[in-house]
Amino acid sequence: MEERHKRLLIKQNPWWGEEKIELPGFERDLVKDLLKYVEYKQIIAVLGLRRVGKTVLMKQIMHKLDAPKNNICYVSFDDIDFQKYEIAEDLINYFLEFSDKNKRRYLFLDEIQKLPNWADLLKTYYDIEENLKIFISGSASLEIKKYKETLAGRIVTFYLPILTFKEFARYFGMKEKISGNLLREYDLKFATKKERYIELFESYLMKGSFPELLEITDEEFIRKYIKESVVEKAISDISKIAGENEKTIYELFRLLVNSNAQLFEIINLAGILKINRNLVSHYIDLLEKAFLIKISYNFTASVAKQVRASKKQYCAHSSIVVALLDYPFEILNTEVAGHLAESTIANNFDKFSFWRTPQHEVDIIIKANKKIIPVEVKYKAQIRKKDTRSLLKFMEEFKIKEGFVITKDVFKQEKIDDKEIFFIPAWVFLLASFE
Repeated sequence: MEERHKRLLIKQNPWWGEEKIELPGFERDLVKDLLKYVEYKQIIAVLGLRRVGKTVLMKQIMHKLDAPKNNICYVSFDDIDFQKYEIAEDLINYFLEFSDKNKRRYLFLDEIQKLPNWADLLKTYYDIEENLKIFISGSASLEIKKYKETLAGRIVTFYLPILTFKEFARYFGMKEKISGNLLREYDLKFATKKERYIELFESYLMKGSFPELLEITDEEFIRKYIKESVVEKAISDISKIAGENEKTIYELFRLLVNSNAQLFEIINLAGILKINRNLVSHYIDLLEKAFLIKISYNFTASVAKQVRASKKQYCAHSSIVVALLDYPFEILNTEVAGHLAESTIANNFDKFSFWRTPQHEVDIIIKANKKIIPVEVKYKAQIRKKDTRSLLKFMEEFKIKEGFVITKDVFKQEKIDDKEIFFIPAWVFLLASFE
């Protein structure tokens, strides 16, 4: 192995030379979940959008391990010198040579998708090294590289989302979870600090999704950071991996951002971009796998109907919409805030859809804990009777007893016939637990 590669590897692992590393005290919720899997043989994969904190999370996991310092190795493939199969193999062998083979060894490989044929390399070490635990991270879904067949039974995948509002509130020292009776717990624990939560929620909408922006207030810097460090980098990554046109994917993403939380038609997007509709569909799939968007399907038991019907798409976070469309932060005082709030609510859940008929539409249908939860987003100060018509229709048709209307500030509960409608401010809903 070349001397310069050794120096770079040692620089990435300062604890080998007894140097201390400073890590943020704030931890993502996923840290606790990952620690439960440390003792298993399987490779742990952490996936997520760029700049959500995967590298810091991996280093926080390292810091918690009960192992000799020489038995923990971190390799970042963001370094272009390391993005070759043979060099990666040399780096890992160097670590294994100088580690204690009688104790558990831990190998952390960051941004693994930048290494060609990475799955074959990991399979080899997984199979021949009995006392080795491997962690990997990636900014694009590893499905792009078809790892499932190569690493079948050898890998467990976790998703690190953008910062949730619960985490955002916890970072700023606020209570982060409402469970049990929503109205009662709100009265007891949250009502006296309502103004602070509203302030935090508005800040979260505009820039709250990325850990490095938590203490930043400069609007221009926030927009520039999100455009360059998140969006452009993520699209560049997936374009290179898939061998596709980066500029066209970026333009498609801008079109989707401009219609955030709204229905879209692939044929219309193909017409605007002047490309084949199948290519548009492929690019949308890539944007999903890069965690830049989520697609919502119409609520129906028929998969065929879901595929044929119109779909909705949500940008990964409202702050990306604000950055790419150069919205001033005052945008929260306009009707655009409703789309931003709806996107934020939807992205808070792994599984969701919407319901639409020729006469009615419900924004978000959530499946949680074997329950179906219909949610209508009306992010405004005043709620009218007509705002609940579609929600009530859905509840009647599917025999649902509870529904939610997300508001800006209205907080109340109403019984209509045999149905309970909860009118809840967006920030309260995001702190609630539906497990």
